[in-house]
Amino acid sequence: MYRNSDLGELWSIVETANFRIIAASLIFGLAGNVLRGLRWELFVNSLGYHPPRASLVYATLGNYAVNYVLPRAGDFWRCGVVSKYDKIPFSKTFETFLIDKVVDVIAGLLLIFISIILYIDFFISYLNKNPQFGENIVSLFSSAWTYIILVIIILLIILFLVFFKKNPIMVKVRNFLKTVKHDLRLISKMKEKRRIIIYTILLWLCFYLYFYICFFAFDFTKDLGPLAGLIVFAMTNIGISVPVQGGIGPWHFMVSSSLVILGVADNQALAFAAAVFTIQSVWQILYGLFGVLAMPFVKREHHFGKNKDTEKK
Repeated sequence: MYRNSDLGELWSIVETANFRIIAASLIFGLAGNVLRGLRWELFVNSLGYHPPRASLVYATLGNYAVNYVLPRAGDFWRCGVVSKYDKIPFSKTFETFLIDKVVDVIAGLLLIFISIILYIDFFISYLNKNPQFGENIVSLFSSAWTYIILVIIILLIILFLVFFKKNPIMVKVRNFLKTVKHDLRLISKMKEKRRIIIYTILLWLCFYLYFYICFFAFDFTKDLGPLAGLIVFAMTNIGISVPVQGGIGPWHFMVSSSLVILGVADNQALAFAAAVFTIQSVWQILYGLFGVLAMPFVKREHHFGKNKDTEKK
């Protein structure tokens, strides 16, 4: 995307930004991830474990710093570090993390769906401007290899379930699935469902403001309006879903290509994406490193008894 760009010209555009506005937006990024940690706490508590709140919040913050080292490694680090310091089985932290992630996936898809309804013309224009998206989807479902791979996967699953059901690995898998089923039943009966919805709405509102406030830092985006901000924000979630460090590349493409559809010049769109991504990434790494370094210093002694009592029951 930037290979054929005049970097000097892009930098001159970035220099015109009001960095105080971008700095003010950063608080919402931190607040959103703190809320994500608080929501994760509800799922962990529903299984009978009560680690310190700070432990779950710091692990959630550290998640994003580790992701910049290796794609998605932060997700496993988050579960592993809580399991290590708070004496909770990794399977429990990982289960609750997956459920927490599913909630965010549903919220992200809902956000995209709402954006399509509110601004269908944008998405039609986007597909016309970027026909490779539609072509890739069509080619995926029209390819014989797609269905061959699916059939092979299904046959392998049946083979293991029928002929290798007494294999030690399969026994562990079945036991794990039974545990997951039991834990899902506990989570489904939790009383804090309303708080989960409230936390989810608030954290996504924070992330939206985290991104949209940056529009006011540039003359060419400050008048686009909140709906345009919502559309571009929804597109960033598609970019972040690609498993690369911090969404580098896909995030830039989704932002810049969306801004072009909204009437922003190519070089201005590229400058906006580069500036906002860089500043937000540095911010995520900084508070993520704080979370990583703070984990060993959280007071935990008075929480161990509750977890052991729960395990005995």
